[in-house]
Amino acid sequence: MKYVIALSFFAFSTSLFAQEPSVLQMMNGKQMEVYQLNDSTFTNLQFRYDKNFFTRERLNNRLRRKEKDFFNSKLVSEKAATLPVVLREGTAEREEVYAVKSPEGERKFFYYYDEMVGNDLSMEAMHHFISGEADARVVSTGKGWFYAGLGIGAISGYAARQSIFVLAVPPLFALSANIPVIKIKEQYVRDKSHLNNLDYATGFESVTRSKNVREGLKGSAIGILIGLVTYTIVDNNR
Repeated sequence: MKYVIALSFFAFSTSLFAQEPSVLQMMNGKQMEVYQLNDSTFTNLQFRYDKNFFTRERLNNRLRRKEKDFFNSKLVSEKAATLPVVLREGTAEREEVYAVKSPEGERKFFYYYDEMVGNDLSMEAMHHFISGEADARVVSTGKGWFYAGLGIGAISGYAARQSIFVLAVPPLFALSANIPVIKIKEQYVRDKSHLNNLDYATGFESVTRSKNVREGLKGSAIGILIGLVTYTIVDNNR
């Protein structure tokens, strides 16, 4: 009996992955491949997805950034290629989803223009905005702010001599990440029709600034800890 069950599961898995996945395009710019999408009700979307999908994407994007070939889908990390496919059941609220792209390339939009519910951007403007978010998720890392925060935090932590005021450094430094102008190079734009588009730039900047703030906060907090520990060790050995 267990052999019949195993063979049935194998046949189901084979048929599942023989299918091309649909792509969920989220309002925050994330994209995710899903199988067996059910959007037939007015409740949450239901689907199956690979638990390792985002890990695989992060590894591939890291390689593509290193090679300065950001959108080359043929560049695949060796580590990413070894990750197993682990299916999970998933759901998404309709308000979180911008559109679903079918394997045939057709799109079903869940976003709609309606100022009464807070959807202030037109369909065309939102398309540019979401594209900017998606591209920024590929090319932006915020690591420059992490290492800058690490250095400033370490210096501040050591110089403060265990003063409680040093705790103000991480949030202040993180907020400063919102000040510089975000420069969008042509190589950062997947679809060149978005170049010089204000809505695209706004979406790109929103994700990039969010990453800069998060990494700046993380780096400065770790730096302060290093500075405080260093000061304590030095002070105890005087």
